[in-house]
Amino acid sequence: MQADTALSQAVRDRVLPSSRLKGEANVLVMPNLDSANIAYTMTMVMADALPVGPILIGAAKPAHILTPAVTTRGIVNMTAVSVAEAQGDGQAEALDSLSAMGQI
Repeated sequence: MQADTALSQAVRDRVLPSSRLKGEANVLVMPNLDSANIAYTMTMVMADALPVGPILIGAAKPAHILTPAVTTRGIVNMTAVSVAEAQGDGQAEALDSLSAMGQI
């Protein structure tokens, strides 16, 4: 599926009328790192966006990556994401411990 079809319900309805997908895509899979970097940078510039990431998911633990071009604000944002994830992991472990002890 091409990006315009993935990002636009109207285009998808016209191009793929039998598709069961609804709404806009929230994940785009790129064929290689070069095309992903082009799309990422172009989207960031066109939207005048402040990116946070990249964050690798799917492994046992998340990985947070800071590129050489990261700004101070980018470091602060990634730190905030890391702290939030660490707090979530700590809360999950605490709940597991309480559950094992029959406290909850």
